[in-house]
Amino acid sequence: MNGNVKVDGGEKGKLRVGKGEIFAWCWYDFANSAFVTVVVTVVGGVFFTRSVCGGAPWAEFVWGAALSTSAALAMLAGPVLGRWADRKASKKPLLVWLTLACVGATAWIGLSGRGVAVVIGCVVVANANLVAAFLPELAPPGQRGRISAYGWAFGYLGGLASLALALWILSQGGDAAKKVFPATAGFMMLAALPTILFLRERAQPIPESEIEPGWRDLWATVRNRPELLRLLLGLGASLTGLSAVVGFSSIYATKEIGFSLEDTVKLFVVLQVAAAVGALVTGPWQDQTGAKPVLLSALGLWIVVSLGAWLSHSTGSFYAVAAMAGLGMGWLQSAGRAAVAEITPLGQQGEVFGLWGFAGKLAGIVNRRAAGVWSVGLRGGVAGGGDSQRGVVHFGGVDSLGSR
Repeated sequence: MNGNVKVDGGEKGKLRVGKGEIFAWCWYDFANSAFVTVVVTVVGGVFFTRSVCGGAPWAEFVWGAALSTSAALAMLAGPVLGRWADRKASKKPLLVWLTLACVGATAWIGLSGRGVAVVIGCVVVANANLVAAFLPELAPPGQRGRISAYGWAFGYLGGLASLALALWILSQGGDAAKKVFPATAGFMMLAALPTILFLRERAQPIPESEIEPGWRDLWATVRNRPELLRLLLGLGASLTGLSAVVGFSSIYATKEIGFSLEDTVKLFVVLQVAAAVGALVTGPWQDQTGAKPVLLSALGLWIVVSLGAWLSHSTGSFYAVAAMAGLGMGWLQSAGRAAVAEITPLGQQGEVFGLWGFAGKLAGIVNRRAAGVWSVGLRGGVAGGGDSQRGVVHFGGVDSLGSR
């Protein structure tokens, strides 16, 4: 990483961003990965379906509905909150408040035992895209792929560290699963402190007279930037498969491959390491060639992953599929964020990255609902293994839409 990065600061001229501030920004990816990995992906779904719902046949469907509801709320709130933060120059204060809300809600999951409402609120705030909105300020064109990759890779290390913590807690037995959530909340708070303390708010407030009302301004942003619309449509379609596969992978591994909860945690260790490698490899590549070849290559890899999951019937083969999935996940997510940053004008970062989140969550809602229906069909031998395999292929195959 270079010592300083010059950033266009608008009327105030050139701003210099040091390595320390970029590193502080990366720490938020480290913190947020703990929530996504432990609460949403690995422990949360299994804890909810087994402990909260008692293994009821409808449990996975309700879990999917909770995630979909939270995503819908975040989808609608993200662009509006981002636009407000841009106009008030308040990305940083809003990020701090949402972080505190997420930390508190994460701890409450384990303490209350009434997971649905808390999970909904927790996922809403965790899904905020405000930290990504700082990327155009931190890195100039030609360096954003690399800086985005640093954040994603460091974030995957955060996911790995939080998984190690979760695995150690689960090994204690008893009601250990409940203790994972307060521990994860503390982990997130500590990891987010460098971002809270050292990331700067560089934006300047916009006079109220220059602000168009409500959704009209958001629509104008999309209408006047066709390249942004095309990118959001492509990323939304490609992230459809990723969100479905990642969100239900622990349940799939448990039911179809026979993994225990601890086996599932170990599986995601493989995934996290591979994802960090995928992000780091593609960052410099994207800075040299642009986003398109990187994103298209990631989609091709996800199709291979889907076929591999379909053909996988053993623990060893599923670990291999997880490694490929990790590469594709780091590849696609890091490159997508950097691609949005390249076409985001300063002063509209919160708004544009809110629209980025809108596109991804809209696609994810459809697949989570479909995944919930699919998981209910696994019961009673009606669907059987063949339907499960077709479900995995369906979710991954939708990724190919992103290449259009």
